[in-house]
Amino acid sequence: MEKIVIFDMDGVLVDTEPVYYKRLEDFLISRGYAFPRAVLDRLVGESSRKTFSILKQADPAFYDSEETYRRDYRAYHQGQRIDYRELANPHVHQTLNQLKNTGWRLALASSSPRANIEQVLRELAILPLFEVIASGNDFRESKPNPEIYLHVAAQLYAKPQQCTVIEDSTYGIQAAVRAGMRVLAKRDERYGFDQSPAHALFDDLAEIPALLEGSPADALH
Repeated sequence: MEKIVIFDMDGVLVDTEPVYYKRLEDFLISRGYAFPRAVLDRLVGESSRKTFSILKQADPAFYDSEETYRRDYRAYHQGQRIDYRELANPHVHQTLNQLKNTGWRLALASSSPRANIEQVLRELAILPLFEVIASGNDFRESKPNPEIYLHVAAQLYAKPQQCTVIEDSTYGIQAAVRAGMRVLAKRDERYGFDQSPAHALFDDLAEIPALLEGSPADALH
């Protein structure tokens, strides 16, 4: 039986979401846009393409083109250095290496741009642990569309039901469930995520190996 785990990145392996949230909010304010928290919360875990779409829908006077928005946003944060090692969630190295050493095949499916994914994984020194890495920007539709997870399964020559996904966001969990995969969700109550569709919840990455072998009652929602 195949033992496959597909990880999301932001919020699961690294706690980048508060940093990205604040950076985007500051950028929008600097350009004269004040979006309510309900709109900003919807952006957590989204691809840059979907982020633009949500902001444009919330304010039709927002940027005329996604290209211009992305150019200005890149220029705004270009000099802002993020130390991803400081944002690594507890036990990330221990958990990934334990899974790898016990025969689990690891993959990653993130909504972030590929260059950012590879930068984070390199800085954390975990890039070689993943057999397949997929970026949401490589697909027409981002999460909650299941395409990214189905693509990763296909790259691993695995059936969806052979895969377990580690997620946190509403859209990520929905995407994995729609792909027909088992979902373990890292508990996060900061952004109003609906984690109820997940098969089990956990607080620390160190809980994952035991959850993969079963579903302890205290981890089930």
